[in-house]
Amino acid sequence: MRLGVKPTVFLARLVAFLFLTYVCWKPVAPAYTHLLTFLTRNFLHLTEISRDPQLNQVTEMEVRQTTEGRPGIMYRHRLFPENIQGIPAEWVQANMVLLIPLMLAIPAASYRQRWIRLGVALSVAVIVQVLDISVTVKSFYANELGRYSYDYYSPWLRRLYQFGDSFVQGMDTQLFPFAIWAGIHFNQLLGRRPAAVTPAQQTPPVAADKSADRKRKAATKTG
Repeated sequence: MRLGVKPTVFLARLVAFLFLTYVCWKPVAPAYTHLLTFLTRNFLHLTEISRDPQLNQVTEMEVRQTTEGRPGIMYRHRLFPENIQGIPAEWVQANMVLLIPLMLAIPAASYRQRWIRLGVALSVAVIVQVLDISVTVKSFYANELGRYSYDYYSPWLRRLYQFGDSFVQGMDTQLFPFAIWAGIHFNQLLGRRPAAVTPAQQTPPVAADKSADRKRKAATKTG
């Protein structure tokens, strides 16, 4: 079955699902913020396992209200408790509100296929968001903690984290949802048919051996 993408129908479905996702995401957002904070904190602790107490699991991260009264993911280095940094939760989650409508608006062969694709897309998005926050935290440690940054991070590592931070901040909300969506539906968006499964060729029936019939007939006449 070929599932073409009709632009008008897709656009109408996208607008409808975008509105529904925006409305439904608000009550879910606080719980998701805590989940994302938990996953990122534990991921960072895995990268910070060290015998050096100056490097061993130094990240402290929790959800707090920002100065604007919005929930944010706050983090700080254990050795520098006065340097508290925050990331607004809606900045990180904005790509979810776009990704979900994109995944639901495109045609699918069945509801099962649609939900499987959505699950894969959300899993990839969560991984991307965890990496996004982690790179931001590492960039802060590598460049904004004075002497500590120069003692424990080499020049190329400082530049690498700084570039990674700029990259993910520029790409996360705008392009990552489209990249995930297009990657999952690549063939469908290009109009390619799935590879047809050719049925196994039927083996022609074997001709019956008529010699046995002739012998039986001859035996009957003789008798």
